[in-house]
Amino acid sequence: MHKAVLAPDLYCYCLKYGVREHPALQELRLESSKLSNSQMLISPDQGAFMAQLARLISAKSYLEVGVFTGYSTLWMALAMPSNAKITALDISDEHLSLANAYWQRAGVAEKITAIIAPAADSLLSLQQANEVYDFAFIDANKSEYIDYYEACLRLVRPGGLIVIDNVLMYGQVLEESPRKNYVNTLKKLNDLIYHDERVDICMLAIGDGMTLARKKDIYEA
Repeated sequence: MHKAVLAPDLYCYCLKYGVREHPALQELRLESSKLSNSQMLISPDQGAFMAQLARLISAKSYLEVGVFTGYSTLWMALAMPSNAKITALDISDEHLSLANAYWQRAGVAEKITAIIAPAADSLLSLQQANEVYDFAFIDANKSEYIDYYEACLRLVRPGGLIVIDNVLMYGQVLEESPRKNYVNTLKKLNDLIYHDERVDICMLAIGDGMTLARKKDIYEA
């Protein structure tokens, strides 16, 4: 049975009783909301959901493609153990000082290594270094999403998880002939993942749409 889209007051109820937002997370979110490109921020319920997934799979290593102000990174760092390895990739250090300030404030900065370079280059370097991750999150240049997905599939361990943000792109994926090329890329990616036997999948209408792709173990493939 189809469920209606949550009304604003019901969504606020979900945030109130379903999200435990650390004070540093709340402060970072509010400061990030003042930026002109604040729409790049994930929502608190997305952050709480990802953190819970990390706990459920006992993730000790996390790869993030697209950092912005470090809000999603902070959610994950707070959820993961003290010896966790977090690699945060971004093409720009414009907001890195802001991110670092809150990572330090929350006491998790030592878990996080930020790499500032084009994501394609960073992902290739990680592959060449034989790095392996339990969990990857893709939230960067939408035009490169297919390449990021394939790279993360190589970097995530069997049984590991890839989460992809903005897979609905404010409903533009329903357009037959999107005006924006990156929407076509998202449509192709959604179709690719749906038919990809290398992963188990679930697409959720949370935030701007999130897809969970669990990399199958060899015996499951």
